[in-house]
Amino acid sequence: MNLNGSVNAMKRRLRSLRFRILLPVLIIALCVITLLNTLYSSAYNHMILQQEQEKNAVGFAAVSNSVEPLISNTVNEVRGILLDKRVVAYATHQFDSDAELVHARVECADCLQTEIESHDRVCGLLFMRGNGSLFGTLRGANLFLDDPEDNLLPANVKEQILNVPMGETVWVGPVSGATIYGFGADSLPQSFMIAAWKSVNVSYGECYEMMLLDESVFDDIFSALQDERGSLHLFTENQVEIWHTSEGECKSQELLIRESNSGEIFHDEDNNPLCAFSMTMDSPTWILVREVPMQAYEHMVESVSRMIALIGGVVLLIVLVGYELWLRSFMRQFRSLLDGIVRMGQGDLEPMEFERTSIVEFGQMRDEINRTRVALGEQMETIRRMEREQMEQENAKKEQARIAKELEMAREIQLSALPQDFPPFPSRGEFELFASMTPAREVGGDFYDFFLIDDDHLALMIADVSDKGIPATLFMMASKTLIRSELMIGCDPATALGRANVRICEHNPSNMFVTVWLAVVEISTGKGVSCNAGHEHPCLRRADVMFEIVRYPHGFVIGGMSEMRYTNREFELHPGDCVFVYTDGVPEAASASEGMFGEERLVEALNQHADAGPEELIRGVREAVSQFAGDEPQSDDITMLCLRFNGA
Repeated sequence: MNLNGSVNAMKRRLRSLRFRILLPVLIIALCVITLLNTLYSSAYNHMILQQEQEKNAVGFAAVSNSVEPLISNTVNEVRGILLDKRVVAYATHQFDSDAELVHARVECADCLQTEIESHDRVCGLLFMRGNGSLFGTLRGANLFLDDPEDNLLPANVKEQILNVPMGETVWVGPVSGATIYGFGADSLPQSFMIAAWKSVNVSYGECYEMMLLDESVFDDIFSALQDERGSLHLFTENQVEIWHTSEGECKSQELLIRESNSGEIFHDEDNNPLCAFSMTMDSPTWILVREVPMQAYEHMVESVSRMIALIGGVVLLIVLVGYELWLRSFMRQFRSLLDGIVRMGQGDLEPMEFERTSIVEFGQMRDEINRTRVALGEQMETIRRMEREQMEQENAKKEQARIAKELEMAREIQLSALPQDFPPFPSRGEFELFASMTPAREVGGDFYDFFLIDDDHLALMIADVSDKGIPATLFMMASKTLIRSELMIGCDPATALGRANVRICEHNPSNMFVTVWLAVVEISTGKGVSCNAGHEHPCLRRADVMFEIVRYPHGFVIGGMSEMRYTNREFELHPGDCVFVYTDGVPEAASASEGMFGEERLVEALNQHADAGPEELIRGVREAVSQFAGDEPQSDDITMLCLRFNGA
């Protein structure tokens, strides 16, 4: 694909970017909103349950500290009332005359009234003989109905009392106050809870004692737990409900008791969300359950969830609008740069105005393109001047054709600036030479070069630009051209690098730099001169010896400081010697589990192919690096150059 085709394809990919990014952005936004709603709902429910648990802990502690001792002590205090002789005298009915019976009845009533008045919460004391006859006293009324047919207790209540085991207390009720009194009145208790137990007296046989509590007493003794949100349910140990503050009785006692204190929200038989907390008393053995409906809390959660979704949608819309505006600006700036590159690739080296950019990298690319235009213009002028000197005898038509060809060659330099034909000098048997460059991106910042300065001097060069991408490639082209030009006019490596450094520093506002290893080898003798400007240490293998890294002081990088001076280092190659140079992409190749490739693995890979030719040796090192890195993506350009000296 030509340059125009590549540019158009890139424009199409960028235009489609806005559509490809919408789906993942929407999915992420929906996931975030869902996650926020879930976290909020969970946190809110946890907070409500925690608050209710803390409230119940305080209320249940108050109940345990006051209600249980109150009920237990009251029952124990009246339990022995049958031992009073006045009660015994009436209970036995052993009288010689009606006058004695009336007198015994009055004394029994006085005794019971005294007991009732001494206990605020006791509303009555009743006794039932084994034959079912009932007698006793209530606040505001006396009951001495000795005929079993006159027993006012409901049949099921009477049956429960008659079946109570000896020594145990059973709670029955609630029993309507109108049933006990025989009539109803607003001034009388509306219903009673009855504590009953069985007593035996050898003088008159079995008798059942009953202590009556006004059911409304529970409203007072459990007031610490009552609030607007929850309702209370009081159950016997057999899960029979004896009192509640809700509008109706509990429909599913077993579910409510089982799920209480679970710390979770559950649903009743009508699918209403609830949470419940309970405590079990010891005396009497009651189960107190506090039931809290959660509909109001769920409505609150739903309202906040809708608000989160609305805010998330607005934020997403704002982000998408901002992204669209930014993308349009990005596309304008990018198209401006692409147009400049296309025009330069087509040979238009005239200055041009670019779209104003707010992106730093685009500004750097714009400056690089303008500098490259100037450099290429100067180079083209030099080529045209050289062509005019060589083609003085040619007619104007041939001269114009040659200039057009050179302009086309200058365009191709941008696309392929590295030697690619191997072996490069097939007629020269004094040495073998191979090089390769694997860029980390579409274009790289590394480069190598080799060329014959004359018939007896071979120049070798490998370098690494500090940046990547199009700016680095343009910087590489300028650097390579400058260094090669200095060598071709007879400069030694140190001088060539020094002069190139000065020129690069004069036109380097982006502060890029390049590391360079440069050498010139005298083919007839094997003697050479090298200069290292901040580059990696070379590897050397003497004939029949293993590879090793040759370490010596480096000079500073090219493009860093214009006043730097560089030093040559002399060396001598003998037949069979091999020189291997590389960029930092080789030792710094990374593996997900083993770190970097490193110099030791490099030397090991070289020695595994020590007897191979340059091409096979470089391919062996490249394979070792690839196996080491595995699936880890290449992060830097990998460039290698190898020279085997065979001798003259």
